Amino acid sequence: MSQTGIARGNSTRQVNKELRRQKILSVARDLITTQGFEAFTLSELAARSGVSVPTIHNLFGKKHDVFEELCSEMVVRVDKAVSNPDISDPVAAAEAFIDNLLSLYQEDEAFYRAAFVAGERAGLFEHQLPTGIFNRSLKIAKHICEEAQRQGYLRGNIDSGWLAEQLFGCQRLARQDWVNGYIDLERYRTQVLVGMFMTYAADATPKFHKRLCACIDDLARKTNN
Repeated sequence: MSQTGIARGNSTRQVNKELRRQKILSVARDLITTQGFEAFTLSELAARSGVSVPTIHNLFGKKHDVFEELCSEMVVRVDKAVSNPDISDPVAAAEAFIDNLLSLYQEDEAFYRAAFVAGERAGLFEHQLPTGIFNRSLKIAKHICEEAQRQGYLRGNIDSGWLAEQLFGCQRLARQDWVNGYIDLERYRTQVLVGMFMTYAADATPKFHKRLCACIDDLARKTNN
């Protein structure tokens, strides 16, 4: 066989290998979403993917490696969605933060639900590490609070680090409710924003406090309509 033929053959094998990997990941997403993390097994994944368990070992590794593949893809997408927010106005920053996230999740809700379930249960989000998704999100929230203090929206009586943790907590609790199927994305948005605005209000200047109350009332009216 010529060198050209060998190269084409290798290229075809690589394409087929990647197609198998993507199919297996797609099945894994569906399995975790529909059956839950605990019920997920490599034997079930192999059967539904039309491959053998050794094939999954060759393409990914162990069960934990499949989870890590799902989560690493998710983390890259989330980081891109929330990076470099416009922090000139804390209300606009909160709205942009959650709207960018939800726009991303809407592209493939099953994928993101599966990735968050896998990541939380397998401990893949590295909450203790400065490079982990937890601490990166906290840094963004703290930056927003510090800028809000600098511009006179917040009084600065509450440490920006504590405010940042509460802002992040609002999003995380709503995300867990959505992942578990308790709320839809519209309710997710409302729950996050109300929580964030109430967190701001704890340290808001009088003028900003009044604006935040109006924002919360507006969200409540939209939810009840």
